[in-house]
Amino acid sequence: MTENRPRIGLALGGGGARGLAHVGIIKVLHREGIPVDAISGASFGSIVAAVYAVTEDVDHMCAEVERVLSSDRFHKAKLNFVRHEFEEERRIGLISNLKNYLKKQLFYSVAFRVRQLVSEAEFTSIIDDLIPPLEFHETRIPLACVATDISHGAEMVLDDGPLRPAVYGSSAIPGVFPPIQYRGRYLVDGGWANRVPIAPVRALGADLVIGVDISEGFDREPVENLKNGLELLIRANAVTGRLLCDLQLADADVVVRPRVGHLHWAAFDRAAFCIREGERAMEAALPALRQAIAHHAGGGSEHLDPLIRHTKGSPPTPSGKP
Repeated sequence: MTENRPRIGLALGGGGARGLAHVGIIKVLHREGIPVDAISGASFGSIVAAVYAVTEDVDHMCAEVERVLSSDRFHKAKLNFVRHEFEEERRIGLISNLKNYLKKQLFYSVAFRVRQLVSEAEFTSIIDDLIPPLEFHETRIPLACVATDISHGAEMVLDDGPLRPAVYGSSAIPGVFPPIQYRGRYLVDGGWANRVPIAPVRALGADLVIGVDISEGFDREPVENLKNGLELLIRANAVTGRLLCDLQLADADVVVRPRVGHLHWAAFDRAAFCIREGERAMEAALPALRQAIAHHAGGGSEHLDPLIRHTKGSPPTPSGKP
């Protein structure tokens, strides 16, 4: 790439296992010779961002992710149990439906009585297996992790000090993992405050930002089919999340949306699929990205033509629909 090219920032959004699509995104950028000069992440995006920022080595990143996902330590966290209890029952028949109903009631009764389903020791050991005990200034790529401060109701951008606690806080899904006490605050999943952290990566010096949205597809189940207050509450929260995400993504130069929105956040057994979808989405966005790079390098206006900025790949797949 030319010397006067813009500094390129990559903002990786949250979405649990869907965030494995970020691996595919980075693989394509590396293959095409498009450098990442700064990187930010929220939730699972912070994990992928940190793994890549530490070494700037795509092969190492892929090998480490595969190793951890197949490890006994990861499987002992029983995240697939969480997935199965939340997934919609697709089998037909009274006995199957009754069994599913009873299982869900048991799951919710446990989930609402305890602070988390996975202990802090189990959770942090998985992160430690991926992230070395480094400081932010030791990463090869400037990095920012976004967490949600539930003590004060604020977004917290972490870009200095020890790396591991920042990733703990950014990826601690409320109710599944415990809040992380750090710097006098309690931190949970950064996606609750910033779905795709565009502003934090710009603050690291990025001129052009690629935003990657792997959020859950909006479930368009007719409202009359929502059976109880909890389902209505979940739908209302999804509306808030979608609007927040779109508002934040408006500040990206190029937005990439891998078609993984139909997957549950704990579907880690679909890793290969997610990585492939990340590759496909980034490949589809390459013309828009190259045009944006040329636009910045040529000293054009700060804001791109909306038709360029909104070449975003496919919209999120409605939840539950492949």
